[in-house]
Amino acid sequence: MMWNCNGWMGGGPYGIGNFFMGIGPFEGLLSLLLFVLVIYLLFKIVRSLIPTSKATSDKNDSLRILKNRLAKGEITQEEYSRMYEILKI
Repeated sequence: MMWNCNGWMGGGPYGIGNFFMGIGPFEGLLSLLLFVLVIYLLFKIVRSLIPTSKATSDKNDSLRILKNRLAKGEITQEEYSRMYEILKI
């Protein structure tokens, strides 16, 4: 061929040639590792976007403890109001 137009990265039926396949004794190991890495990263990204109920649970626990401290007289109404505003955010 005059212009070496046998596909991207050296040809092959799907255009990738020998980019990941057939490099030394590892054959497709690099492809497999890359595929696993991409799947893992996608899983971590999706998992980080899903809100967890733990944050809500911690906030509710903190408010419950604050109310109990006020009821027991451990803190004043002013302290309660100040801490409540901090926790409400």
